[in-house]
Amino acid sequence: MITLWRIFVASWKHVGRNAWIGIATIFVFMMALGAVNILLGMNAMLGRTITLLEERIDVTVSFKADTPEAVVNQARFYMSSLPQIRDVSFRTSEEVLAQFRERHAGEGKVLGALEEIGKNPLGAQLVMKARSSEDYPFLVRAIQNPQYAPFVDNQTYDDHRVAIERVQDVGRKVRVVGAALVAIFALFGLLIAFNAIRVAVYTQREEIAIMRLVGASSFYIRAPFILEGIWLSLFSMLCSAVMVYAALTWVEPALVPLFDGADTGLRTFFFGNAVKIIVIQTLSLVVLVTMVSWAAAGRYIKR
Repeated sequence: MITLWRIFVASWKHVGRNAWIGIATIFVFMMALGAVNILLGMNAMLGRTITLLEERIDVTVSFKADTPEAVVNQARFYMSSLPQIRDVSFRTSEEVLAQFRERHAGEGKVLGALEEIGKNPLGAQLVMKARSSEDYPFLVRAIQNPQYAPFVDNQTYDDHRVAIERVQDVGRKVRVVGAALVAIFALFGLLIAFNAIRVAVYTQREEIAIMRLVGASSFYIRAPFILEGIWLSLFSMLCSAVMVYAALTWVEPALVPLFDGADTGLRTFFFGNAVKIIVIQTLSLVVLVTMVSWAAAGRYIKR
């Protein structure tokens, strides 16, 4: 216990002796962690954007005005039974006509032509939403069943697949660029940590030589420097957590209008996975810094 206490005290002395280098190391680690969290936030927002776009996709099938009600109901039940279907809503011909009048309320010629017809020329509609955007082509083929095809007037595929594909493409590019940034900042951070430990060891080379002469083990000499790297890592994680919280508080309200008032996905992701993110990032940083500190200290101890 006395040995462990001495190692603990020595590690904090090293932090104090190399304060400016330690601050630089913390700053670079924060930048690396910031790049990681920005990448995670972008992925969360892209995922939320894709979800919102998928919710707006539907297939609207319009039946002919003289289609028997039994055929429409049969088509409705058939489509509802498909596992690819998430929801099917039914609109009667009267509801379709009311929506048509509302949509063309300011177009006198269109409404006048409708009045001249003297009857409702519109048929019932089925509005279908799939569980996944990849299921819509199947639904389009399913409604073309020979049993229903003669009664189908037209079908509109409110297709946001192009927008979804663009968002997914942007997401892939963001992940590549983000990964490159993370690698660059992590490399610089580890190099700075390596040099910080080397400087700390170099300034105490005579003390280390004396410790070796009196029989101190390599672990006893290395341990304070390794703990110094761990303290710097923990400080970096604490500052990074504060920075992420401040960024969410400031950035998310500005992003809400871009999502039409819906959840941007940032708070849900970071707060819902806070423990997991902190544990993974902390362990990763501590393991890397421990390895670097061990290597840097060992170079001078062997001399």
